[in-house]
Amino acid sequence: MALDERTLAVIEAFYDAALDETLWRSALQQVTDLSGSLGASFWVLDGVDTPRLSTFVTINFDPVAIKEYVEHTAAIDPTVQYLAAHADVPIVHDGLVISEADKDKHPYYDWHERRIDTRFRVVGQAQLAPAVQAGIALHRTRKAGRFERGDLDQFAVLHRHLERALKIAVRIGSLEAVTGFAKEWLDRCTAAVFLLDNRKHVVFCNRAAEALQSNGDGVRFSAQRISLARREDESKLQSLIERALSRSGSQHGGTMRAQRPSGKQPFGIFVSPLAREYPTLSMFRPVVCVIVSDPDRRPSLPIQRLQESFALTEAEARLAVLLANGEDLRRAAEQLKITYGTARTRLAQIFQKTDTRRQTELVRLMLTTSLAP
Repeated sequence: MALDERTLAVIEAFYDAALDETLWRSALQQVTDLSGSLGASFWVLDGVDTPRLSTFVTINFDPVAIKEYVEHTAAIDPTVQYLAAHADVPIVHDGLVISEADKDKHPYYDWHERRIDTRFRVVGQAQLAPAVQAGIALHRTRKAGRFERGDLDQFAVLHRHLERALKIAVRIGSLEAVTGFAKEWLDRCTAAVFLLDNRKHVVFCNRAAEALQSNGDGVRFSAQRISLARREDESKLQSLIERALSRSGSQHGGTMRAQRPSGKQPFGIFVSPLAREYPTLSMFRPVVCVIVSDPDRRPSLPIQRLQESFALTEAEARLAVLLANGEDLRRAAEQLKITYGTARTRLAQIFQKTDTRRQTELVRLMLTTSLAP
């Protein structure tokens, strides 16, 4: 069936709103005009035992009445109850829900007649997740009349695109939520975190990394690369990054220490490869993670947390923390005032308790635990 320009414009508006949720009002206005309706709403219904309208955007309705509806009256609305019980029904109209005679006796419609000047409604919906559904409702007055067969057929054409647009919106919204959570979590870390793509370009850095840059104490980065001031350290860092890019040698990355021009304690640096399976159209493709730990910014490290998480003794936990902060085993032994042989024995015990087999694998695990907010 050929679609006229107004119908195509409504379909385009649905997809625009899927990409930018602030455009749902515009989409509602267009579909309202096309369908000869008085007003419309975009809604999200969630919950199992007590369904609720977590999102409710309207046009051409009194905001005070809509607030009263969402907060109180929606719970007794027969259409809301029907939608909650029939999430698999794509298009719902008054005839499926309640007769005209029963409307006149129902308390919801008594409120509706007094507060909202509409009588007839048609709803298109999609189930987006267990106990989560969303859709659009169109409303007509008594004078405009009910939604007849031709109106429902037209709405069915629109609904196919509405359903796709809603599913696109869910995927985009979920991705943005996960991205926001990940950024917030990384920004809470006291260690500087850099994510590099396959050209060694920095595609993400957290707040601690930006602070590290402003200190100007041996770590520099731009969109093109991360580098160290001291030539020997720079060479080793780039070698670790190259190894992570090629996944040669250890599959779990490598560690190093980097001297600082200020003479303060060296940075501990951990370089690790990342998963490389990304969607075809993803523009965000980090393949290497570089973590720089600054001993001067180190908080009270969670010795007790390590003990509880992995059943380590206090002595073992202290050794694990030093290794996670970039110390090699010999220097860690010196700081703990134990022999190198004793340190090796403790490291073997730590490997057994943490189910790791090599130091770089242990460091990754310790960083996950010790850097958590």
